[in-house]
Amino acid sequence: MQPTQPGWYWDPKGMPGLFRWWDGEGWTQHVSVIRNVGAPQPGPSGAPSADGRLHAGGLSCSVRPEPWTWCPDYPHIDDAIGQQVVVGHTARGDYIGCVFIGGVPDEYLGGGLDATGNAFSSAMLSTFYPAESPHDPPAPATGELDGHETWRLVVALDVRDDHLGFAREDAVFVLVDLPDRPGVLYASLPDVPDVSMPSADELIADLALG
Repeated sequence: MQPTQPGWYWDPKGMPGLFRWWDGEGWTQHVSVIRNVGAPQPGPSGAPSADGRLHAGGLSCSVRPEPWTWCPDYPHIDDAIGQQVVVGHTARGDYIGCVFIGGVPDEYLGGGLDATGNAFSSAMLSTFYPAESPHDPPAPATGELDGHETWRLVVALDVRDDHLGFAREDAVFVLVDLPDRPGVLYASLPDVPDVSMPSADELIADLALG
C-alpha cells in the first residue's frame, strides 16, 4: 500500500540514503538526503535567460545540448537548477550524468570554504555514489572567480556495474565564496563516448557569476 499523506519517505526506487516526496497522489521527482526539510518548493525555471545561460545560487552556466534535458531538484542544493542525460540503466534505476548550480545548504556551512567544501562533497559522495570508489585520493584546489575565492574538487571514480557500458566518471564540486552563502557547481560526468559530455575543466572554465 502506498502512503497516503504527503511527505518524505524512503525512496521506493531503492536509492540508498535518499527520501522521495510523495504528494498524496504519486511519487515526485523531488529527492532529499534529509527527511525534515519541509515540502519541496518550486525551483528556478529550466528555461535559459536572455543570455542563453542558466542562473541559480548567484552562479550561471551554459545550457547543455540535446540529449541533455532540464532536471528536477535532485541533489540537496539550495535554489538549484540542473540538467541531466540518461547514460545507462541499473537495478537502482536510471544512471544519469548531471550538472547543477545553486547554493550550499545551511547544514554544511561553517569553518570557511575549505571545511564547507569537504563537508558538502563528502556527503554527496557517500549518498549518490554508494557503488563507486575514488580512483585516486581526492585533492582539493583553490582558485578565484571574478575576485571571489573558489574551492574545487574533481574526484575520478571507478564504476563497478556490469549493467553499464563505462567504468569511470568524474564527480565535480566547485564552491564560490559569495556574500549570502557559497554558490556551488556539482556535476556527475560518466565517461560515455557516445554522449556529449563536457569535461570537468570545461565546466569549471564556463562557470560564471550571475
